[in-house]
Amino acid sequence: MECKFLSNGIAIQYHNFLKPCCVWKGDDQWIKDHNLKSVDIVNWHDHKDLIDARKTLAQNQWPAQCIECKTIEDQGRQDSMRLNGASAYSNFSQDDITLEIRPGNVCNFACQTCWTPASTRVAEFYRKADIPDPFENFIKNDLTNFDFLLPVKQRLKKIIILGGEPFYDPKCLDFLQWCLDNTSAELMAFTNGSVVDLELLSKSNRRFTLIFSLDAVGRPAEYIRFGTKWHEVLDNFNLVRNLDNVDVRVNITTSVYNFYYFSDVIDLLIPDWPSVVSFGPAMEDIYSERVIPIEQRQLINNRLYRCLDNISNADIEDGQKSNALNAVQAIINNLNHSVYDPDLHKQFKTFVEKMDSVKKIKLQDFCPEIANLID
Repeated sequence: MECKFLSNGIAIQYHNFLKPCCVWKGDDQWIKDHNLKSVDIVNWHDHKDLIDARKTLAQNQWPAQCIECKTIEDQGRQDSMRLNGASAYSNFSQDDITLEIRPGNVCNFACQTCWTPASTRVAEFYRKADIPDPFENFIKNDLTNFDFLLPVKQRLKKIIILGGEPFYDPKCLDFLQWCLDNTSAELMAFTNGSVVDLELLSKSNRRFTLIFSLDAVGRPAEYIRFGTKWHEVLDNFNLVRNLDNVDVRVNITTSVYNFYYFSDVIDLLIPDWPSVVSFGPAMEDIYSERVIPIEQRQLINNRLYRCLDNISNADIEDGQKSNALNAVQAIINNLNHSVYDPDLHKQFKTFVEKMDSVKKIKLQDFCPEIANLID
């Protein structure tokens, strides 16, 4: 096995450290050894740690830091970071770089499954609700300019921009302009779809990939990704798909909030399936299948089984179809086999009640089926 990210990837993470990709599990020693202020970014891929990881994969063994890709590939899915890299960067030369960077974290949404370092609005609601912040010790990136990338600017072939919301966060917008002024790289951004800059996209002189985060449709979407005005997001989604230089993709975060509504998103996408639809579970255990009482799970599974049928009968590229089927089947398997955890259930209900209180909304008003399932 091999991974293009181990030879061509740079992901600049919280604490100002580098790793090959966003899902790489770097421990405290890794953070210390690969700090942005101390490494030689030009020759970073020659670091012993990366060489050792490449050797381990070449022996068909997984480095400990690659556990997320191993888990996904063990499910038979094709959307692990490793396999995505093999597809997207197969033509990269040894010197080419794909860069992932989070210039800022200012966001106009407060998504239920988001984390405080990725959204100022989520952090604000955590403070107001007096919810302990599991990321309180995270050191947010303090990048004031991006000229440290100038030594590798000619090698940057693809740049992935995270936020915050890239089209809302001032620092993300500054970095986007830096990219346009200093590189010829293809640009990619994850977006909540609310404030897409259509003029910038249409006037861009390069390929731009937008990954819309869509977890539900209609009212449930407005709860799960708080700040959503569904018809505005849907309109923007449809508008950018008409731009010749823009490739639109979708990422679905799976969680207790949307297991029941998952099929609604799939049904929305099936008539004109994007080039890529990816799936990823929410990070925290309180959003997992274990929150749902055993006797309530069949209601969700019934909808997911119908979702499997809809995908199977859809006119979708074979690889994408297989990946979507495996993602749905993985949720079904977890619902069938994961042990119900009443403590997690209680933690989830407390979290919902606190966040609802400060957001001045009610889960029951937006997602009554889920409110009933976890009552």
